[in-house]
Amino acid sequence: MKSKNEQAGTIAAIDVLLNLSFALEVSQNLPLETVEVEESYFATLKVYSAQNISGVSPDLVEFFRVLDVDQSIEDFLRVYQLYPKLIKFEILEAEPL
Repeated sequence: MKSKNEQAGTIAAIDVLLNLSFALEVSQNLPLETVEVEESYFATLKVYSAQNISGVSPDLVEFFRVLDVDQSIEDFLRVYQLYPKLIKFEILEAEPL
């Protein structure tokens, strides 16, 4: 975890495999004070995607159409870097490494 904003209920995180930053909304079931900045965690995430994909390049449209099948978190993170308004991550659980 890179930083956290307790008032907004958000965390800025970095995926250690891809070295990509992304934002996490914090679930009501996860007390934000239990998450420490500059610590590494195994996390359970819930991924939300926008229904409106107009304006998305044609090569990614198929990705959004098949979101109901298993996708890796790495796929979502890569698309998030291109279209951050179309994907939202919620952290449900966090266990220290």
